[in-house]
Amino acid sequence: MQALLDAGLPVASSCSGDGVCAKCKIQVIEGMRNISPENATESFLRESKGLPGDQRISCQVQVLGDITIDTTYW
Repeated sequence: MQALLDAGLPVASSCSGDGVCAKCKIQVIEGMRNISPENATESFLRESKGLPGDQRISCQVQVLGDITIDTTYW
């Protein structure tokens, strides 16, 4: 989420990045290897919200290299 905000891109969120709402979900198109592994909070949100494997919760992800993403809120 912070990388998106730093790039001047809007991010949907009602929990301000606390890992509660999952509204900041992103679909990773390319570069899945360039983001941090899923943590316990993200795993819980994925399971409880029924998110597919190519979607990540941006407030829980650290960008480690180039990625291409899409979102439902742009």
